[in-house]
Amino acid sequence: MSTANHGAFADLSRPLLSLPLLPPLSLDQRERVTGAWRMASQDIADDIRFIRQYLKVIAEKDERLSTGTLVHSRAYVEACAGWLPQTVARYLRHLRQITECELVMTAAGIRFALSSYAWEA
Repeated sequence: MSTANHGAFADLSRPLLSLPLLPPLSLDQRERVTGAWRMASQDIADDIRFIRQYLKVIAEKDERLSTGTLVHSRAYVEACAGWLPQTVARYLRHLRQITECELVMTAAGIRFALSSYAWEA
């Protein structure tokens, strides 16, 4: 397993926060956890976009234009293949951060969207 993948999956083996041990949150703590949740939610969207792009480039590594030129240079395909495990590891870290924030927010009674369609006016 690559170092990036090993690090990401080793982090996933760490238990999530234990809810019963959480004290009531101050206003500052509530703002920090909701801010961290919001940032991780935005960052994970970027991670997904890049993962899809890297997979697309890798899948198209042998495709050529009508002129016979490769669609993507070999160097770019290799770079995408190198960036993919790092981006997946970052995605998993953001996913874990979102999950931990949501556990804290649920325990503190802080409402959050369950999906991009769940925001209430």
